Amino acid sequence: MKDLLNEWIIFDEGRYLAERAILVKPDDTRAVMLVDTVVDIYNDRRGTRQLKGFATIANHLLVELLDDTDEIDLILDLTGPFKYRLPNPQIRSGKIFTPDVHSSLQFFPTQPWRQIAEDGFDAYLSRLQFL
Repeated sequence: MKDLLNEWIIFDEGRYLAERAILVKPDDTRAVMLVDTVVDIYNDRRGTRQLKGFATIANHLLVELLDDTDEIDLILDLTGPFKYRLPNPQIRSGKIFTPDVHSSLQFFPTQPWRQIAEDGFDAYLSRLQFL
């Protein structure tokens, strides 16, 4: 039986550079921009399509975003109509030593992403309060 979580991955195997990637609180108030975000699509040993990604983030901004809640979503703009919201991904990041340090961040889906309509996407982003 196919893993239902991964049937939503429509892309071929490969690495895709995100035009924009944003961690956002579920209530769409505060957000943090990620840089150098790459989405990696691959098949595991069972041949099941998988997704993981990595990016760079300013550590102090991640801490500030997580002050209110441990739940955050990831907005991915893979250009054109390929804009997605990945709800509550599993996030792994480097240890935080100094506020101005940037570190690597990895993300893994915990549930399928939802496509975001291209119309109004920029207006949605303009309403976010970026840290």
